[in-house]
Formats: sequence, structure tokens, C-alpha cells
Amino acid sequence: MFHEIMRFPPLLIFAVGHLLHLSAASARDDVSSDLDALRHETHIPGMAVAVVVQGRIVAAGASGVRRHGHHAAITLEDKFHIGSCTKSMTGTLAAILVKEGRIRWNSTVAELFPDLDIHPGYRGATLLQLVSNSGGVPTDIPAPIWQAAYAPQNTPETTQRAAMIAALLELPPKYAPGKGHEYSNGGFTIAGAMLEKASGRSYAALLRERIFQPLGITTGGFGAPATPENPDQPWGHRIHAGIVSSIEPGPQADNPPAITPAGRVHLSILDFARYAGLHAGNGRLLPLDSKDLDFLHAPVAPAIDYAVGWMALDRPWAHGKALHHSGSNTMNFAVMWLAPKRKFAVVATSNIDSPEARKACDDICAKMIRRYLPGRN
Repeated sequence: MFHEIMRFPPLLIFAVGHLLHLSAASARDDVSSDLDALRHETHIPGMAVAVVVQGRIVAAGASGVRRHGHHAAITLEDKFHIGSCTKSMTGTLAAILVKEGRIRWNSTVAELFPDLDIHPGYRGATLLQLVSNSGGVPTDIPAPIWQAAYAPQNTPETTQRAAMIAALLELPPKYAPGKGHEYSNGGFTIAGAMLEKASGRSYAALLRERIFQPLGITTGGFGAPATPENPDQPWGHRIHAGIVSSIEPGPQADNPPAITPAGRVHLSILDFARYAGLHAGNGRLLPLDSKDLDFLHAPVAPAIDYAVGWMALDRPWAHGKALHHSGSNTMNFAVMWLAPKRKFAVVATSNIDSPEARKACDDICAKMIRRYLPGRN
């Protein structure tokens, strides 16, 4: 059993529509050597990073190999699993459907799923509560429900998700919705199902049509980047007792499809930067405007620092709130740091999740902030 697609406590604490424009490779700094230095004498197979400033991807780099013990090098076009960084995409998708009048932030699970046997404690849980981790859903999905999600591999993902949320909503909530805050993959999974019900479209189709395509994201997909049919992508890895092992492509290379709205997106580092650039204030994603983005970035009570799929943290270099999220499926790691007031974003990824990888990703983000965000103090 593995999920760990949740965000991790941020390390970066030093005090230092319209499409996002992608600068030509010749005008973009190659920072691969910075990644090489971070990877030196570590157990990190591969890493990538990209930096957005004022609507341009000004720097990017890739280092290492797709699979430990093999020679195929990581490239800027390779796809990385971004885990719970998907959560902000679910929140963004929710905002689009709310703006179009297809659903409301205060729409409840009882309204959207009148035929389900919902525990009385969950009936009033709202879309906004579920995408801000205050909907009463516990951190861990119960083991029987989790294991059941792996069984129906030949059934549509929407069917798998419907079965999971039906089982979750039959149980009593961890706390009264809106009265607590607990990081929850199950909560975002329920929210994704609500968006499907409200729109009549699958979550994957919604994300492709309403976020990926308008932003020019061509590498976005779901699940582990490497598959049995196309193994020439970064493999996930684990480390135990200093021994790195690569994870064979297939169902066990990722969490079950049912929880896609909580964290199963993959995409290239450049497309990851395009997405982060949107939330850093570079361009628009119709029908959303700047006020809608501000709403997504503001902490939702009773949380102090968790917004709609984002952590909102005071950082001097951001000249106010910095947006942060990270994600992992225990075999990959990704992190985002944004300064919307300065139209700046940096994203980093690794095809292993370990303390070394988390630190290296945060360290490269810190280095890019020092280099590309003038007057950060």
C-alpha cells in the first residue's frame, strides 16, 4: 500500500485564454550543470528544473538518467510524475466550472450524489471544503477501500472513482466538515467526482480540454510516465539501505486511477512551468480572471496556510505570499514555488522520492530564486 502524494513541509525559508510564452531554447539558460552538482554523490537517478519570469521560461535543465543503472539520459521533453501538485489543477478546474455556473463552491455531496448512501455527517460537505482539506475526509484512505481500487483495472476510471467515493462517503467523517483541517487525498478524489457529475465529462477530459490545451501543454497525462508500451520515459525509484531500485512500469508503478484528482498527473518540466506560470500571474485561463486566481490562492478557514490546492506562505523574496506545493507517489517527487506578486515561478522534479531528492529539489529552487529573482530581499 502506498499513496504519499501529499505535500511536505516546505524547506525553502531563506529570506532572500492567453498562453504562457515559451522563450526559444537559444534564449533560455541551460542550468543542467547546477543539477549535476546537486546530484553528485547522491542516489538521485534524474532531476529537472524550470524557471518562469514575467511570462517567459528563462531557464531549464535536466540531469541524470531515466532509469537507475541504464544510460538513457533525462531530457527536457521527458515526463515527470508530479503527485499532489495535481491538487491545484483540480482546484483550478473547479473554479472554471464554478465561473461557468455548472457547480457552486457551496454545492454539497448530497446535492451532487442524491442516490448514494451518504453518512449524515458528510451530507453537507461542500466542494470548497473538499478542495481545501476541510471537508472531514481523513488523511488516509482506509485499506479495504484502497485495495479495492486496484482490482478493477479494466473498468473506466470514472467507474473506479465512483466506487471509491461511495465507499468513503458511507463512513463517518473524521470531523464535522468546515470545523477542522486535515490533508486528504480522499477529499480531492470526491471533489473530482463532483466535477465529473456537474459537467458530464471525465476528470481527464476536463483537465485536457480546460487546462492543458488552452495553456499549450502537450505532454500532460495520467499515471506513471513509463508504461509497458512506452518504457522510454523516466521510471520511478525507491531506495532502501542505500540500494536504489527502479519500479517496473505497470499498475504497481503508481497509485490507483480512482485518485487521479488528488495526484496522478505527469508532464514535462517545461509544461509544468507553463502551468505554474499561469498561477504566477503570467497570462489568463478563460473564463478565470485575476480575482478568481486570488480566491484560489487565499487560505480557506479554518486552515491558516492552505488555500485551494496550494499552501500560501509568507516569504520575503515573494514580497508577500509565496505559493507552494509538493507531491510524491513514493517513487517520484515534484515541487513548485511561486511569487505571484513578482510573476515568478520555479518547478523541480525527480524520479525518486527520498530525503535526498526532496532536499535537492528544494535546493535547486532556492538557487534559481537567488539567481533569477533580482532584489529578492
